[in-house]
Amino acid sequence: MTQPEGIPMDAAHLHADVDAAFDAVVVGSGAGGAVIAKELAEGGRRVAIVEEGGYHAVHRDPPFASFARLYRDCGFSGTLGRPAVLTPMGRCFGGTTTINSGTCFRTPESVIARWRDELGLAEIDHAALDRAFDRVEHEINVTVTDLRIMSRGNRIVHELLEREGLHGAPLRRNVRDCEGCGACCYGCTSGAKQSMDRCYLPKALRAGATAYVRARAERILCDAAGRAAGIEAVANGVSGRRLTFRAPVVILACGSLLTPQLLRRNGVARGNPHLGRHLTLHPATKVYAEFEERVEDWKGVPQSYSYDGLRDDGIKFEGASMPPELGAVAMPLVGEEMAHFLKRYAHIASFGMMISDTAEGRMTRVPGYGYVFRYSLTELDLARLRRGIAFLARLYLKHGALAAYPMMARQGSVFRGLDDVDRFERAPLRASEVEVMAFHPLGTCRMAASPAGGVCDQEHQVFGAPGLYVCDGSVVPTALGVNPQVTIMAMATRFAERLLDRELGN
Repeated sequence: MTQPEGIPMDAAHLHADVDAAFDAVVVGSGAGGAVIAKELAEGGRRVAIVEEGGYHAVHRDPPFASFARLYRDCGFSGTLGRPAVLTPMGRCFGGTTTINSGTCFRTPESVIARWRDELGLAEIDHAALDRAFDRVEHEINVTVTDLRIMSRGNRIVHELLEREGLHGAPLRRNVRDCEGCGACCYGCTSGAKQSMDRCYLPKALRAGATAYVRARAERILCDAAGRAAGIEAVANGVSGRRLTFRAPVVILACGSLLTPQLLRRNGVARGNPHLGRHLTLHPATKVYAEFEERVEDWKGVPQSYSYDGLRDDGIKFEGASMPPELGAVAMPLVGEEMAHFLKRYAHIASFGMMISDTAEGRMTRVPGYGYVFRYSLTELDLARLRRGIAFLARLYLKHGALAAYPMMARQGSVFRGLDDVDRFERAPLRASEVEVMAFHPLGTCRMAASPAGGVCDQEHQVFGAPGLYVCDGSVVPTALGVNPQVTIMAMATRFAERLLDRELGN
Protein backbone atom coordinates (compact mmCIF):
# COMPACT_ATOMS: atom_id res chain seq x y z
CA MET A 1 0.00 0.00 0.00
CA THR A 2 1.51 3.34 -1.12
CA GLN A 3 1.20 6.35 1.15
CA PRO A 4 -0.27 9.42 -0.60
CA GLU A 5 1.89 12.48 -0.12
CA GLY A 6 1.03 14.29 3.10
CA ILE A 7 -1.70 11.79 4.07
CA PRO A 8 -1.34 8.89 6.53
CA MET A 9 -2.17 5.34 5.50
CA ASP A 10 -5.41 3.84 6.78
CA ALA A 11 -4.69 0.51 8.48
CA ALA A 12 -8.37 -0.42 8.30
CA HIS A 13 -8.01 -0.84 4.52
CA LEU A 14 -4.78 -2.84 4.41
CA HIS A 15 -4.76 -5.94 2.20
CA ALA A 16 -1.83 -7.55 3.99
CA ASP A 17 0.00 -7.45 7.30
CA VAL A 18 2.83 -4.93 7.73
CA ASP A 19 6.31 -5.71 9.03
CA ALA A 20 8.82 -2.88 8.64
CA ALA A 21 11.96 -1.51 10.28
CA PHE A 22 12.52 2.08 11.40
CA ASP A 23 14.88 4.09 13.56
CA ALA A 24 12.02 5.08 15.87
CA VAL A 25 8.33 4.32 16.25
CA VAL A 26 5.98 6.84 17.88
CA VAL A 27 2.63 5.73 19.30
CA GLY A 28 0.21 8.66 19.26
CA SER A 29 0.02 11.83 17.17
CA GLY A 30 -0.91 14.57 19.64
CA ALA A 31 1.15 17.37 21.16
CA GLY A 32 3.96 15.05 22.21
CA GLY A 33 3.95 12.42 19.46
CA ALA A 34 3.63 14.81 16.53
CA VAL A 35 6.48 17.00 17.72
CA ILE A 36 8.94 14.18 18.36
CA ALA A 37 8.04 12.51 15.05
CA LYS A 38 8.55 15.69 13.04
CA GLU A 39 11.82 16.62 14.74
CA LEU A 40 13.28 13.11 14.32
CA ALA A 41 12.16 12.88 10.69
CA GLU A 42 13.62 16.26 9.86
CA GLY A 43 16.80 15.06 11.58
CA GLY A 44 17.07 12.34 8.94
CA ARG A 45 15.68 9.42 10.94
CA ARG A 46 13.24 6.82 9.66
CA VAL A 47 10.12 7.31 11.78
CA ALA A 48 6.82 5.44 12.00
CA ILE A 49 3.73 7.06 13.58
CA VAL A 50 0.94 4.82 14.89
CA GLU A 51 -2.42 6.47 15.62
CA GLU A 52 -5.53 4.67 16.86
CA GLY A 53 -7.95 7.28 15.54
CA GLY A 54 -8.77 8.25 11.98
CA TYR A 55 -7.58 10.93 9.59
CA HIS A 56 -10.01 13.72 8.76
CA ALA A 57 -8.83 16.29 6.23
CA VAL A 58 -11.89 18.53 6.55
CA HIS A 59 -13.94 19.34 9.65
CA ARG A 60 -17.51 20.30 8.86
CA ASP A 61 -19.54 18.16 11.25
CA PRO A 62 -21.93 19.56 13.87
CA PRO A 63 -20.80 18.98 17.47
CA PHE A 64 -22.42 15.61 18.17
CA ALA A 65 -21.15 14.13 14.90
CA SER A 66 -17.72 15.53 15.72
CA PHE A 67 -17.77 13.74 19.06
CA ALA A 68 -18.33 10.44 17.27
CA ARG A 69 -15.54 11.03 14.73
CA LEU A 70 -12.85 12.89 16.66
CA TYR A 71 -13.27 12.06 20.37
CA ARG A 72 -12.45 8.96 22.35
CA ASP A 73 -15.59 7.34 23.76
CA CYS A 74 -17.67 9.99 21.93
CA GLY A 75 -16.39 12.56 24.43
CA PHE A 76 -17.41 10.62 27.54
CA SER A 77 -14.02 9.53 28.88
CA GLY A 78 -13.50 10.38 32.50
CA THR A 79 -12.57 9.45 36.04
CA LEU A 80 -14.53 7.91 38.90
CA GLY A 81 -14.81 9.55 42.29
CA ARG A 82 -16.29 12.56 44.06
CA PRO A 83 -17.34 13.90 41.65
CA ALA A 84 -16.97 11.85 38.49
CA VAL A 85 -14.95 14.07 36.14
CA LEU A 86 -15.62 14.05 32.42
CA THR A 87 -12.24 14.20 30.64
CA PRO A 88 -12.69 14.50 26.86
CA MET A 89 -9.78 13.34 24.70
CA GLY A 90 -9.09 13.33 20.99
CA ARG A 91 -8.98 10.06 19.07
CA CYS A 92 -7.85 11.19 15.64
CA PHE A 93 -4.78 12.21 13.63
CA GLY A 94 -3.47 15.15 15.67
CA GLY A 95 -4.83 13.83 18.95
CA THR A 96 -6.43 16.20 21.43
CA THR A 97 -4.84 19.22 19.70
CA THR A 98 -7.44 18.72 16.96
CA ILE A 99 -10.31 19.30 19.38
CA ASN A 100 -8.85 21.60 22.04
CA SER A 101 -9.36 25.34 22.46
CA GLY A 102 -5.97 26.27 21.04
CA THR A 103 -4.92 28.13 24.20
CA CYS A 104 -1.13 28.47 24.56
CA PHE A 105 0.77 29.19 27.77
CA ARG A 106 4.40 28.64 28.65
CA THR A 107 5.14 26.73 31.83
CA PRO A 108 5.07 29.18 34.76
CA GLU A 109 8.52 29.88 36.19
CA SER A 110 7.29 28.96 39.66
CA VAL A 111 6.37 25.49 38.44
CA ILE A 112 9.79 24.89 36.87
CA ALA A 113 11.41 26.09 40.08
CA ARG A 114 9.32 23.60 42.05
CA TRP A 115 10.38 20.78 39.75
CA ARG A 116 14.01 21.72 40.35
CA ASP A 117 13.89 22.41 44.07
CA GLU A 118 11.36 19.84 45.30
CA LEU A 119 11.65 17.05 42.73
CA GLY A 120 15.33 17.32 41.82
CA LEU A 121 14.72 17.84 38.10
CA ALA A 122 17.79 20.00 37.57
CA GLU A 123 18.02 19.22 33.84
CA ILE A 124 14.61 20.77 33.06
CA ASP A 125 15.99 24.29 33.11
CA HIS A 126 14.78 27.62 31.75
CA ALA A 127 17.48 27.86 29.10
CA ALA A 128 16.57 24.59 27.40
CA LEU A 129 12.83 25.16 27.69
CA ASP A 130 12.96 28.77 26.53
CA ARG A 131 14.66 27.70 23.30
CA ALA A 132 12.06 25.00 22.87
CA PHE A 133 9.18 27.39 23.57
CA ASP A 134 10.50 29.82 20.97
CA ARG A 135 10.68 27.06 18.38
CA VAL A 136 7.24 25.67 19.16
CA GLU A 137 5.51 29.05 19.19
CA HIS A 138 7.04 29.90 15.83
CA GLU A 139 5.94 26.58 14.32
CA ILE A 140 2.32 26.90 15.46
CA ASN A 141 2.07 30.69 15.08
CA VAL A 142 1.05 31.57 18.63
CA THR A 143 -0.72 34.94 18.54
CA VAL A 144 -2.93 37.11 20.74
CA THR A 145 -6.67 36.81 20.07
CA ASP A 146 -8.31 39.85 18.53
CA LEU A 147 -11.24 41.19 20.58
CA ARG A 148 -13.28 41.44 17.38
CA ILE A 149 -13.48 37.66 16.92
CA MET A 150 -14.08 36.74 20.56
CA SER A 151 -17.43 35.34 21.58
CA ARG A 152 -19.70 37.91 23.18
CA GLY A 153 -19.45 36.06 26.49
CA ASN A 154 -15.69 36.61 26.57
CA ARG A 155 -16.11 40.30 25.77
CA ILE A 156 -18.79 40.70 28.45
CA VAL A 157 -16.37 39.47 31.12
CA HIS A 158 -13.72 41.81 29.75
CA GLU A 159 -16.14 44.75 30.04
CA LEU A 160 -17.33 43.81 33.54
CA LEU A 161 -13.78 43.38 34.85
CA GLU A 162 -12.88 46.82 33.49
CA ARG A 163 -15.85 48.31 35.38
CA GLU A 164 -14.44 46.75 38.55
CA GLY A 165 -10.99 48.17 37.86
CA LEU A 166 -9.68 44.68 37.18
CA HIS A 167 -7.84 43.62 34.09
CA GLY A 168 -7.84 40.37 32.19
CA ALA A 169 -6.12 39.68 28.89
CA PRO A 170 -6.84 38.14 25.49
CA LEU A 171 -5.55 34.58 25.31
CA ARG A 172 -2.66 33.52 23.08
CA ARG A 173 -3.69 30.83 20.61
CA ASN A 174 -2.08 28.77 17.83
CA VAL A 175 -3.96 30.09 14.80
CA ARG A 176 -3.46 31.68 11.39
CA ASP A 177 -6.18 33.98 10.03
CA CYS A 178 -8.79 32.81 12.55
CA GLU A 179 -12.34 33.69 11.48
CA GLY A 180 -13.94 33.11 14.89
CA CYS A 181 -16.21 30.31 13.66
CA GLY A 182 -16.58 28.99 17.23
CA ALA A 183 -15.85 25.36 16.31
CA CYS A 184 -12.41 25.01 17.96
CA CYS A 185 -13.47 22.00 20.02
CA TYR A 186 -15.23 20.18 17.18
CA GLY A 187 -12.49 20.40 14.55
CA CYS A 188 -11.60 23.83 13.15
CA THR A 189 -13.79 24.43 10.08
CA SER A 190 -11.43 26.89 8.39
CA GLY A 191 -8.09 25.21 9.08
CA ALA A 192 -6.96 28.28 11.03
CA LYS A 193 -6.08 26.40 14.22
CA GLN A 194 -2.55 25.07 13.94
CA SER A 195 -3.25 21.71 15.52
CA MET A 196 -0.81 18.88 14.96
CA ASP A 197 -2.69 17.59 11.91
CA ARG A 198 -2.22 21.02 10.28
CA CYS A 199 1.41 21.79 11.07
CA TYR A 200 3.76 19.27 12.67
CA LEU A 201 2.39 16.05 11.16
CA PRO A 202 2.39 17.22 7.51
CA LYS A 203 6.00 18.34 8.01
CA ALA A 204 6.87 14.94 9.49
CA LEU A 205 5.38 13.19 6.48
CA ARG A 206 7.13 15.51 4.03
CA ALA A 207 10.40 14.72 5.81
CA GLY A 208 9.85 11.01 5.16
CA ALA A 209 7.96 9.74 8.20
CA THR A 210 5.46 6.92 7.69
CA ALA A 211 2.09 7.18 9.44
CA TYR A 212 -0.75 4.72 9.95
CA VAL A 213 -4.14 5.72 11.33
CA ARG A 214 -6.78 3.41 12.78
CA ALA A 215 -4.02 1.20 14.14
CA ARG A 216 -4.12 0.34 17.86
CA ALA A 217 -0.80 -0.41 19.56
CA GLU A 218 -1.06 -3.56 21.66
CA ARG A 219 2.37 -5.01 22.35
CA ILE A 220 5.75 -3.48 23.14
CA LEU A 221 8.44 -5.65 21.59
CA CYS A 222 11.73 -6.31 23.40
CA ASP A 223 14.94 -8.04 22.37
CA ALA A 224 16.72 -10.81 24.28
CA ALA A 225 18.53 -8.26 26.42
CA GLY A 226 15.25 -6.62 27.47
CA ARG A 227 15.67 -3.53 25.32
CA ALA A 228 12.64 -2.07 23.50
CA ALA A 229 12.62 -3.31 19.92
CA GLY A 230 9.35 -2.11 18.40
CA ILE A 231 5.56 -2.15 18.52
CA GLU A 232 2.87 -4.54 17.38
CA ALA A 233 -0.46 -2.98 16.46
CA VAL A 234 -3.77 -4.22 15.12
CA ALA A 235 -5.87 -2.43 12.54
CA ASN A 236 -9.27 -1.12 13.56
CA GLY A 237 -12.27 -1.82 11.37
CA VAL A 238 -12.74 -4.53 8.81
CA SER A 239 -9.18 -5.47 7.87
CA GLY A 240 -7.96 -6.77 11.24
CA ARG A 241 -4.43 -6.73 9.87
CA ARG A 242 -1.44 -6.80 12.16
CA LEU A 243 1.26 -4.18 11.92
CA THR A 244 4.77 -4.74 13.25
CA PHE A 245 7.14 -1.79 13.50
CA ARG A 246 10.65 -2.80 14.48
CA ALA A 247 12.80 -0.03 15.96
CA PRO A 248 15.46 0.40 18.65
CA VAL A 249 13.62 3.47 19.95
CA VAL A 250 9.97 3.22 21.01
CA ILE A 251 8.18 6.42 22.08
CA LEU A 252 4.78 6.25 23.74
CA ALA A 253 2.67 9.39 23.34
CA CYS A 254 -0.83 8.08 24.02
CA GLY A 255 -1.72 10.59 26.72
CA SER A 256 -1.93 10.50 30.50
CA LEU A 257 -4.88 8.11 30.72
CA LEU A 258 -3.70 5.62 28.08
CA THR A 259 0.10 5.46 28.21
CA PRO A 260 0.21 3.94 31.73
CA GLN A 261 -2.39 1.38 30.66
CA LEU A 262 -0.25 0.28 27.70
CA LEU A 263 2.79 0.01 29.96
CA ARG A 264 0.89 -1.98 32.58
CA ARG A 265 -0.64 -4.38 30.04
CA ASN A 266 2.87 -5.10 28.75
CA GLY A 267 4.34 -5.66 32.20
CA VAL A 268 6.63 -2.63 31.94
CA ALA A 269 7.54 -0.78 35.16
CA ARG A 270 5.45 -3.35 36.99
CA GLY A 271 7.29 -2.80 40.24
CA ASN A 272 7.28 0.99 40.03
CA PRO A 273 4.70 2.31 42.52
CA HIS A 274 4.32 5.58 40.59
CA LEU A 275 2.98 4.06 37.38
CA GLY A 276 -0.58 5.26 36.85
CA ARG A 277 -0.51 7.51 39.92
CA HIS A 278 -0.20 11.27 40.54
CA LEU A 279 -2.96 12.09 38.04
CA THR A 280 -3.79 15.80 38.05
CA LEU A 281 -6.60 17.25 35.94
CA HIS A 282 -7.06 21.02 36.42
CA PRO A 283 -10.75 20.46 37.32
CA ALA A 284 -12.91 23.04 35.57
CA THR A 285 -16.41 24.39 35.81
CA LYS A 286 -18.22 27.50 34.62
CA VAL A 287 -21.00 29.94 35.37
CA TYR A 288 -23.72 30.95 32.93
CA ALA A 289 -25.48 34.32 33.20
CA GLU A 290 -28.72 35.57 31.67
CA PHE A 291 -28.83 39.10 30.27
CA GLU A 292 -31.46 41.27 28.64
CA GLU A 293 -29.25 41.68 25.58
CA ARG A 294 -29.05 39.01 22.91
CA VAL A 295 -25.65 37.39 23.46
CA GLU A 296 -25.50 34.43 21.04
CA ASP A 297 -22.41 33.22 22.86
CA TRP A 298 -21.78 30.37 20.43
CA LYS A 299 -20.55 32.87 17.80
CA GLY A 300 -16.87 33.77 17.92
CA VAL A 301 -13.83 32.19 19.60
CA PRO A 302 -15.17 30.34 22.67
CA GLN A 303 -11.99 30.47 24.76
CA SER A 304 -10.30 33.77 24.00
CA TYR A 305 -10.00 35.78 27.23
CA SER A 306 -8.59 35.12 30.71
CA TYR A 307 -8.32 36.63 34.17
CA ASP A 308 -5.55 35.80 36.65
CA GLY A 309 -6.61 37.86 39.67
CA LEU A 310 -6.97 34.77 41.87
CA ARG A 311 -3.90 33.00 40.52
CA ASP A 312 -2.20 32.94 43.93
CA ASP A 313 -5.16 30.90 45.19
CA GLY A 314 -4.74 28.36 42.40
CA ILE A 315 -7.70 29.63 40.33
CA LYS A 316 -7.55 30.63 36.67
CA PHE A 317 -10.48 32.03 34.70
CA GLU A 318 -10.81 31.38 30.97
CA GLY A 319 -13.59 31.76 28.44
CA ALA A 320 -15.91 28.80 27.85
CA SER A 321 -18.97 28.81 25.60
CA MET A 322 -21.05 26.12 23.93
CA PRO A 323 -23.55 25.95 21.07
CA PRO A 324 -27.19 25.48 22.13
CA GLU A 325 -27.33 21.71 21.60
CA LEU A 326 -24.40 21.16 23.97
CA GLY A 327 -25.42 23.80 26.48
CA ALA A 328 -28.73 22.01 26.88
CA VAL A 329 -27.01 18.70 27.62
CA ALA A 330 -24.40 20.13 29.98
CA MET A 331 -26.63 22.24 32.24
CA PRO A 332 -27.88 20.28 35.30
CA LEU A 333 -31.33 21.90 35.48
CA VAL A 334 -34.80 20.31 35.42
CA GLY A 335 -38.41 21.34 34.94
CA GLU A 336 -39.37 24.98 34.54
CA GLU A 337 -35.83 26.21 35.21
CA MET A 338 -34.46 24.12 32.35
CA ALA A 339 -37.28 25.21 30.05
CA HIS A 340 -36.55 28.85 30.84
CA PHE A 341 -32.78 28.35 30.36
CA LEU A 342 -33.28 26.81 26.92
CA LYS A 343 -35.83 29.40 25.84
CA ARG A 344 -33.43 32.18 26.79
CA TYR A 345 -30.22 30.53 25.56
CA ALA A 346 -29.55 33.27 23.02
CA HIS A 347 -29.38 35.67 26.00
CA ILE A 348 -27.01 33.48 28.01
CA ALA A 349 -23.30 34.23 28.44
CA SER A 350 -20.79 31.93 30.09
CA PHE A 351 -17.24 31.96 31.40
CA GLY A 352 -15.13 29.19 32.87
CA MET A 353 -12.54 28.57 35.54
CA MET A 354 -10.08 25.84 36.43
CA ILE A 355 -8.02 25.14 39.50
CA SER A 356 -4.48 23.95 40.06
CA ASP A 357 -5.50 20.80 41.90
CA THR A 358 -3.97 19.30 45.01
CA ALA A 359 -5.78 15.99 44.49
CA GLU A 360 -4.02 13.11 42.76
CA GLY A 361 -5.77 10.26 41.02
CA ARG A 362 -4.59 6.73 40.40
CA MET A 363 -5.14 3.94 37.92
CA THR A 364 -6.82 0.79 39.15
CA ARG A 365 -7.99 -2.39 37.47
CA VAL A 366 -11.63 -3.45 37.58
CA PRO A 367 -11.97 -7.22 36.97
CA GLY A 368 -13.91 -7.95 33.82
CA TYR A 369 -13.72 -4.34 32.64
CA GLY A 370 -10.17 -3.04 32.52
CA TYR A 371 -8.35 -0.04 33.88
CA VAL A 372 -10.07 3.04 35.30
CA PHE A 373 -8.84 6.13 37.08
CA ARG A 374 -10.11 7.12 40.50
CA TYR A 375 -9.90 10.77 41.45
CA SER A 376 -11.66 12.83 44.12
CA LEU A 377 -11.39 16.51 44.95
CA THR A 378 -9.70 17.53 48.17
CA GLU A 379 -11.36 20.00 50.52
CA LEU A 380 -8.93 22.67 49.30
CA ASP A 381 -9.83 21.95 45.67
CA LEU A 382 -13.53 22.18 46.49
CA ALA A 383 -12.96 25.48 48.31
CA ARG A 384 -11.15 26.84 45.25
CA LEU A 385 -14.02 25.85 42.98
CA ARG A 386 -16.52 27.48 45.36
CA ARG A 387 -14.52 30.71 45.43
CA GLY A 388 -14.22 30.82 41.64
CA ILE A 389 -17.95 30.19 41.17
CA ALA A 390 -18.82 32.94 43.65
CA PHE A 391 -16.44 35.40 41.97
CA LEU A 392 -18.00 34.93 38.53
CA ALA A 393 -21.58 34.97 39.84
CA ARG A 394 -20.98 38.23 41.72
CA LEU A 395 -19.30 39.81 38.71
CA TYR A 396 -22.33 39.01 36.56
CA LEU A 397 -25.02 39.95 39.08
CA LYS A 398 -23.41 43.25 40.10
CA HIS A 399 -23.50 44.40 36.51
CA GLY A 400 -26.92 43.65 35.15
CA ALA A 401 -27.28 39.89 34.89
CA LEU A 402 -30.82 38.69 35.54
CA ALA A 403 -29.58 35.38 36.96
CA ALA A 404 -26.40 33.35 37.31
CA TYR A 405 -26.35 29.60 36.72
CA PRO A 406 -23.41 27.69 38.23
CA MET A 407 -22.89 24.12 37.07
CA MET A 408 -24.30 22.51 40.19
CA ALA A 409 -26.78 19.69 40.70
CA ARG A 410 -28.51 20.93 43.83
CA GLN A 411 -31.70 22.68 44.79
CA GLY A 412 -31.46 26.47 44.73
CA SER A 413 -28.45 26.47 42.42
CA VAL A 414 -29.74 29.41 40.37
CA PHE A 415 -28.54 32.75 41.80
CA ARG A 416 -31.08 35.57 41.39
CA GLY A 417 -29.18 38.13 43.44
CA LEU A 418 -26.05 38.74 45.48
CA ASP A 419 -27.72 37.38 48.63
CA ASP A 420 -27.95 34.00 46.92
CA VAL A 421 -24.18 34.06 46.32
CA ASP A 422 -23.58 34.92 49.99
CA ARG A 423 -25.74 31.96 51.06
CA PHE A 424 -23.88 29.68 48.66
CA GLU A 425 -20.56 30.62 50.23
CA ARG A 426 -21.85 29.91 53.76
CA ALA A 427 -23.75 26.70 53.06
CA PRO A 428 -22.22 23.22 53.14
CA LEU A 429 -21.06 22.01 49.71
CA ARG A 430 -20.39 18.43 48.67
CA ALA A 431 -18.01 17.62 45.84
CA SER A 432 -20.72 15.50 44.19
CA GLU A 433 -22.90 18.61 43.79
CA VAL A 434 -20.47 20.41 41.46
CA GLU A 435 -20.44 19.53 37.77
CA VAL A 436 -16.76 19.33 36.85
CA MET A 437 -14.92 18.63 33.61
CA ALA A 438 -11.20 18.39 32.95
CA PHE A 439 -9.11 18.79 29.82
CA HIS A 440 -5.53 18.55 31.10
CA PRO A 441 -4.72 15.09 32.52
CA LEU A 442 -1.06 15.00 33.58
CA GLY A 443 1.45 13.10 35.65
CA THR A 444 0.68 9.37 35.45
CA CYS A 445 4.20 8.46 34.19
CA ARG A 446 5.83 11.44 35.79
CA MET A 447 9.43 12.42 35.24
CA ALA A 448 11.73 12.07 38.24
CA ALA A 449 15.35 12.09 39.27
CA SER A 450 15.16 8.39 40.18
CA PRO A 451 12.69 5.46 40.21
CA ALA A 452 11.92 6.39 43.81
CA GLY A 453 10.09 9.46 42.55
CA GLY A 454 8.56 8.59 39.20
CA VAL A 455 8.37 6.44 36.06
CA CYS A 456 10.64 8.24 33.57
CA ASP A 457 14.05 9.85 33.88
CA GLN A 458 14.91 13.35 32.72
CA GLU A 459 15.62 11.97 29.25
CA HIS A 460 12.01 10.63 29.05
CA GLN A 461 13.23 7.00 29.25
CA VAL A 462 11.21 4.59 31.38
CA PHE A 463 13.29 3.46 34.34
CA GLY A 464 14.48 -0.11 33.81
CA ALA A 465 13.31 -0.21 30.17
CA PRO A 466 16.16 0.87 27.85
CA GLY A 467 15.00 2.22 24.51
CA LEU A 468 11.45 2.86 25.74
CA TYR A 469 10.40 6.49 26.17
CA VAL A 470 7.30 8.48 27.08
CA CYS A 471 6.58 11.85 25.46
CA ASP A 472 3.14 13.19 26.42
CA GLY A 473 1.36 14.86 29.30
CA SER A 474 1.89 11.85 31.54
CA VAL A 475 5.57 12.82 32.11
CA VAL A 476 4.67 16.33 33.34
CA PRO A 477 5.46 16.00 37.06
CA THR A 478 2.80 18.26 38.61
CA ALA A 479 -0.24 20.34 37.81
CA LEU A 480 0.76 23.43 35.83
CA GLY A 481 -2.08 25.82 36.56
CA VAL A 482 -2.21 26.66 32.84
CA ASN A 483 -3.20 24.83 29.65
CA PRO A 484 -0.45 22.25 29.03
CA GLN A 485 -0.28 21.98 25.22
CA VAL A 486 2.80 24.17 24.78
CA THR A 487 4.56 22.65 27.80
CA ILE A 488 4.17 19.17 26.32
CA MET A 489 5.39 20.40 22.93
CA ALA A 490 8.40 22.18 24.42
CA MET A 491 9.37 19.12 26.45
CA ALA A 492 9.06 17.02 23.29
CA THR A 493 11.29 19.46 21.39
CA ARG A 494 13.94 19.27 24.09
CA PHE A 495 13.64 15.49 24.13
CA ALA A 496 14.08 15.28 20.34
CA GLU A 497 17.26 17.35 20.45
CA ARG A 498 18.79 15.14 23.09
CA LEU A 499 17.63 11.92 21.45
CA LEU A 500 19.13 12.91 18.11
CA ASP A 501 22.44 13.71 19.80
CA ARG A 502 22.57 10.58 21.93
CA GLU A 503 20.41 7.54 21.14
CA LEU A 504 20.14 8.19 17.40
CA GLY A 505 23.53 9.91 17.29
CA ASN A 506 24.52 12.03 14.33
